[in-house]
Amino acid sequence: MDSATPDSYLQCLPHETLQQIAGHIADSHPPSLNALALTSKTCHEVATLFNFRQVHLTVRNPKQLEHDVAALVAALSRTESIRHVHSLTLEGFLDMDRPVDKKGTLDWWESTQVREPHINNILPNKEPIPSGFYYIYDKFWELSSEEDTAWAPVIDLIKMLPSIAKIIYNCPNHFPPSLLNALHQNHTQCKIHYLTFRLQTILQHPTYGMTLATSPCLYSVRLLDSWRDSEDTDDFSRGAIMQLVAGLAPNLKEVHFVGFRPNLSNRSRRQRGYWPGLPGFIPGKIGSLTSLSLLGCADLSSPALIRGWAKHTDFGSLHHLALGGEKGGWGLNGVNNEVMGWITHNCSFPQLKTLEVVLVHDHRFPRSEYCDSAASFLGAFNPLCELSVTGPLEVNIFDAILHQHGQTLKKLSLHSLEEVRPGDEALRREMPMVFTKVHVSQIQAHCPALEELAITVKRTQSNAVEVELYRSLAKLERLRSLFLILDCSDLRPFRDSSCDAEFDEDDQRTWLYENIKRGHLRLALMNCAVDETLARSIWETICHDKVSTPLESLKLWTTGVGEFGNGQDVMADFAANMSRSWLVERLPRDDIEVINITELGQYAREARDQSRKEWETRWNKGEPTESEEESRENDDRFATFRVFRRIWPRKEGSGDWREDWSSLPLQV
Repeated sequence: MDSATPDSYLQCLPHETLQQIAGHIADSHPPSLNALALTSKTCHEVATLFNFRQVHLTVRNPKQLEHDVAALVAALSRTESIRHVHSLTLEGFLDMDRPVDKKGTLDWWESTQVREPHINNILPNKEPIPSGFYYIYDKFWELSSEEDTAWAPVIDLIKMLPSIAKIIYNCPNHFPPSLLNALHQNHTQCKIHYLTFRLQTILQHPTYGMTLATSPCLYSVRLLDSWRDSEDTDDFSRGAIMQLVAGLAPNLKEVHFVGFRPNLSNRSRRQRGYWPGLPGFIPGKIGSLTSLSLLGCADLSSPALIRGWAKHTDFGSLHHLALGGEKGGWGLNGVNNEVMGWITHNCSFPQLKTLEVVLVHDHRFPRSEYCDSAASFLGAFNPLCELSVTGPLEVNIFDAILHQHGQTLKKLSLHSLEEVRPGDEALRREMPMVFTKVHVSQIQAHCPALEELAITVKRTQSNAVEVELYRSLAKLERLRSLFLILDCSDLRPFRDSSCDAEFDEDDQRTWLYENIKRGHLRLALMNCAVDETLARSIWETICHDKVSTPLESLKLWTTGVGEFGNGQDVMADFAANMSRSWLVERLPRDDIEVINITELGQYAREARDQSRKEWETRWNKGEPTESEEESRENDDRFATFRVFRRIWPRKEGSGDWREDWSSLPLQV
């Protein structure tokens, strides 16, 4: 009998092979690196290469920063890992004890940081859009020697790291001059990823600002563009970043451009003032970005913005392009017929590998014209490796995607989304595209290399049709990661009343609006109820028949609750509690199958629930009693709870309705 243990087998492997194994573990399941490190001294050395390749510091205040850096240096010294550090991330806010209520433009950053973890967990491609007041000339955003001195522990750390190749800076504070000097003196090849870049640095501190903006280390920037700030001052960030790209910043390769609308920024209709440009800019020069993202409220309603970028960077060098996104509560922002047509006929992207685009239907033009423009636009790109499309989808758009890109796609995201605004119900009658098992079969036939898929699933009370779609996903052979957008919207009340025939007498009664019946409310409640049991059932249904590569992760995002086609968002209280989102992950073990199920945004939901309960108690706005229901039969709030109780009766001993509901089981 072979008495060799697993660690002895590992000991026999060449060092290069062990490094490959450790690298795979680091990419697929980082916590397992610690288990590998415990098997032997050799494995510990190999695992250490990856355990400290990327280090992270959360910045709070000078004293805490000094303490955290000292702890990190001690850990690196103890494990002899200083030489292994390739990347350092700095995020948070270095608070120099300024008054909290006088941080001016930092209010957007703080609110964004609160929301961002939940957004990233649920929608990785969704850009958090800042809100609040924003001032270009902000006296509370000054570059001080005191603040620069507070970064001294980080500067000392940087000087100790011989292999540092990347600095990710995600703090609203100025990029420290001492840190920039340290990089210029000790690590000239280190790449700065500046995620809070601001034109204000150049305006308020021209010498240092231009030194930073033209640094050979500056590789990637994320910046905000507000067109005009809350004090009616013009924001020329767009022109500045274009000039930097076109030669002033010699190694700038990635731009993440986020348009947003600060409070009071639209109070003036005057024309923008004159901007002389950046010193040293030579008109006619052109840059070579490899990644360009135009997100948020970036003006994509005409070709002007794209045309401007085409004059400053060679689109032939782009590997990644992102166009459009959420507008921070203002709906969708994306490319329309005109912009798609201009790009199709005037631009070429021979090296593009990744495209993320939001499509917008301009309702002044026929739906068929929009569909033809979108199909031509998506078909004009060379075959892509990754493609994400959000917006109104139709069969010919879907077919164009599969025909042009299917064979090369490893990652595909199709978010069928119709933007509905108040007043649309009188003009629009078309129903959005609903994905079925037939469409999944087409994806299977055209996308043999697909490893990651995001797709919209119309919730239909967990019925057989919905289950068939889940089962069809099991046939995607190489699929490892799946993201299902569970769509609970129902546009039929204002576009197709034929479903009303299925309603009984109580269902036929009007609720809230003339077109919305209690039956629509009942179906919406059943659809939005997504608990852990349902998440597990969806996972098991897909994995039971999964062919070839096992599914590693499933993400469920529940959305569209209370959207009935008239642009009004109702059912907010129920949606906040019931429409939960989940992450299901398979642990990478080959001896037993273990899955983890995590509710995404759980702490935020629980905080909302608690706050709402307190408000209901204070104002007597909770669930009505039976006597109140009888006396106020036609009151919408009372009717809502009556429909809820028709589905989920009170449980013995429950505190309120939030403890009584459960998902409808899949009809497997």
